[in-house]
Amino acid sequence: MVSMTKIMSLVALMMTLVPVSVAQTDRCGLSPELEESVNRLLQSGSHYNYSGTLLVEYGSDREFVAVNARQGQDNLLTRLSRRAGAPLETVIAERREAATACSLARLYAFSAETPQVVAGRATWRLSIRPRDTLRLGYLMDIDVQSDLPLRVVSATPDGQVLERFEFAQFQLGDHSQAVQLPTATPKPISTVAVTSTPRFRFAGLPPGFTLVGRDDSPVAHAVVSDGLASASVFIEPQPKALAAGEGVVLRGSTLTYTRGTPNSYLITVMGEVPITTARLFADAVRVMTNGS
Repeated sequence: MVSMTKIMSLVALMMTLVPVSVAQTDRCGLSPELEESVNRLLQSGSHYNYSGTLLVEYGSDREFVAVNARQGQDNLLTRLSRRAGAPLETVIAERREAATACSLARLYAFSAETPQVVAGRATWRLSIRPRDTLRLGYLMDIDVQSDLPLRVVSATPDGQVLERFEFAQFQLGDHSQAVQLPTATPKPISTVAVTSTPRFRFAGLPPGFTLVGRDDSPVAHAVVSDGLASASVFIEPQPKALAAGEGVVLRGSTLTYTRGTPNSYLITVMGEVPITTARLFADAVRVMTNGS
């Protein structure tokens, strides 16, 4: 089964892309028409209310998710594929500010392709190819009316398809027209002391990636992004029963990479990045000692 963390990362990619600190320029290698179209895509998540049923698919795994998005609010995602009698599972996908076409153009090549029809709606197709091997590529079918992506296919830099997700049903409209879903219950804040939680910094990140968020409780956690791709980096004390070395799990386009450190910490990288990039994130981790 696909985890809700996985689904949240997919919807975050499709609807609310994170910012990257790159100086903007009017001459970024894109035609004015394509630059305008990409910028509309990147900003579309904050302009419309919409709802629908999202199909997430990779290999033999499939998951249906109900999406309910509101202007100025976080998105609600509800898993529809579940065991008989199991309660609905709803989570919140936090909105973030969008990147810009020019900030991404030095990392990705954009091109417009043959239009398609998705969920009965006319779309235009955008191809996003990485300029190096540190990122994945994407093919997006984008709604002509709203500029929201209705289908996204992710692939390795050499073109191997990893994952596809698309709206099987999509409704664009105001609050009164959208399907109302259960409100997610926030998780209670732990009151347990976390003084043993290690803190860390990055000595340097792969080209194009910046730190966009962090949280040191209950597990030290940072989020890095190039404006399109993102990954979470966790560090915690390494269990004594865990053997030294590294481990890799790839599910669709989401990679989970783990590595033990000589000073008995465990680094975990999870995100839509190639393994080379995950290793570079782990290489950059420096555990912070008292007074550092």
